[in-house]
Amino acid sequence: MKLHCMNCMCEYDDRYDICPACGYIRGTKAKEIYHLQPETILKGRYIVGVVVGAGGFGITYKAWDAQLEKTVAIKEFFPSSLVNRGKDGHQINLYSEKNSQEYEKGLLRFMEEGKTAARYSTHPNIVNVFDIFQENNTGYIVMEFLEGMSLKECIQTNGGALDVETTIDVLIGVISALKALHKDKILHRDISPDNIFVCIGNKIKLIDFGAARLKNDDEKTLTIQLKPGYAPPEQYRNKGKLGAYTDIYALGATMYYAITGQLPPESVDRAVEDNMEEPMKINPEIPEFINNSLMTAMALNAELRFQNVGQFEDAILHQKKVVSIKNELKRRKKRRAMVATILSVIIILGALISVRIYNKVKFDATLEETSIVVWLPSDSDNAEDVFYQRVQNFQADYPHIEIKVEVIPSAQYYDRLKKAESEEALPDLFVSTYADENVLKSTVSLDDVFKVIDEDELYLMDDYKEYFPDNNQMPTGVDVAVLYDNTAEAEDKKINDIDSFCSGTTGLLVAGTTDYDEIQLEYGGRYKIDIAKASSDKKLTACFLETWSVSSFGDDAKQAAAQRVIAYLLGDMGQDVYYVQNGNGTPINKVCFSEYIKINWELKDLEKYMDTLVIDKSDLFDLSDDCESIFDKIVK
Repeated sequence: MKLHCMNCMCEYDDRYDICPACGYIRGTKAKEIYHLQPETILKGRYIVGVVVGAGGFGITYKAWDAQLEKTVAIKEFFPSSLVNRGKDGHQINLYSEKNSQEYEKGLLRFMEEGKTAARYSTHPNIVNVFDIFQENNTGYIVMEFLEGMSLKECIQTNGGALDVETTIDVLIGVISALKALHKDKILHRDISPDNIFVCIGNKIKLIDFGAARLKNDDEKTLTIQLKPGYAPPEQYRNKGKLGAYTDIYALGATMYYAITGQLPPESVDRAVEDNMEEPMKINPEIPEFINNSLMTAMALNAELRFQNVGQFEDAILHQKKVVSIKNELKRRKKRRAMVATILSVIIILGALISVRIYNKVKFDATLEETSIVVWLPSDSDNAEDVFYQRVQNFQADYPHIEIKVEVIPSAQYYDRLKKAESEEALPDLFVSTYADENVLKSTVSLDDVFKVIDEDELYLMDDYKEYFPDNNQMPTGVDVAVLYDNTAEAEDKKINDIDSFCSGTTGLLVAGTTDYDEIQLEYGGRYKIDIAKASSDKKLTACFLETWSVSSFGDDAKQAAAQRVIAYLLGDMGQDVYYVQNGNGTPINKVCFSEYIKINWELKDLEKYMDTLVIDKSDLFDLSDDCESIFDKIVK
């Protein structure tokens, strides 16, 4: 019988007690009594091996996945100040029940860490998460096992510093990962040499998402996590406003340490007296453009830093000129003086040109003061907030128009619409995707929408006019059919069910782009998307999403305001919030579509099909288990 060594995971004959590859003695106990013992089995499939890392909040083990037959790393939530290991060697027990609330919050954050990383499992520069589960009164994250060393170890084994070129090569991988995170408004908040892993073969991986949070999370509810020398001043404050520039400071500090060998002083100390030496003064061989790039990235004032990682990337690649902080401050002072002068001139000329401008914007200025009621079907707790985010530009432009939103459970929604129509009480603006004919007869033509939108900036307008000849419904997105292929070589190729696919029992899945986020989260790293196989005659099938209509029962002011809201839902802000940020399908706004495929890089090939989508007005993706014909058509 064959065994796997709990140290190197090599396979060897069970007649021997010593691994011939590494010399590990079978039955060796864990170094610490609170570690899981080697050969412990988790979730019926993971065989725990030796400990490869431990900290105040977790223990990481090397392990063998008996199902996929591969080496993995398993991170266990183990806050050592709150818990100990039970007598059975598995269960985790609290030292005191008074710490139960703190422990549960920590466990929740730990599981969120796994979910965050899992969203990006297919990104080449982010550690791949295979599984997340709870057992033994704690949580576990199963990740790819990385062979290599942290950037910190690389620096230490190379004499305490790296050359600029090598450091840039490492940071480009980290920047690629941060671009994906920041597009989704997620901040890592813990960039440092410890959390950058240099794999064998020089592939770079960003690890440890324990501090990662949405940029707009309420910071008052979060434990501040930071590393001295790498955290900017805003991270030390409970109400500090964080942004991409927060990660950029840490990225700059990481490069500073890598090329100088010196840890930057803490930012809060710099705020009292900034005695941080410029990199060029520590090592005169460091180029001036790198020196200026790092000092800009690590500016104490967040406004002076690069505002996105792309700018920092251009700077360290010498593709963008970066002046010193002192010269930048002088330039800004001069620019403010110039702007003040220009404003004075504008005020004088304003009266002269206002009449000429008026005719151009006359249509935009004609909305009368009114109040409109909006209905939308949803089972989400934040549906109302998302809608208001989508139309926040509208509310800024038309403060005299009040919008009242009512979210109705999906199962009740269309019955409510029917009843409202029969009582001549339809809401002014409502989702009408599956509304019946009687409801749609009580809606108006959306001609005013086309007076404000630029049709050239939207996909599928010709299809819209074909499928909605009455012009009384306006879709805001599409659901595109794509093929998800299980790379785990599952046996059953016929059951078209997301749960079956994500459990690893189904080989193929035909699903829409609306399902992408769920599949990526639940099964990230174990599938690939084959868009070409889902196409027929180089065309993909899709259906319109979220069509909106305007009631004919409201007066002219309400109808005009409701149509203008639809135009805003088709605009950059409306499409970005709903489709790019919240993953409700694919936007038809071309600008937002470009952002959409940058974030969801597995769907990048969609771009070549968007102008030729075959629109199916039926509920295309409500597929039964019996879908052999679909597979036969797609797989051929």
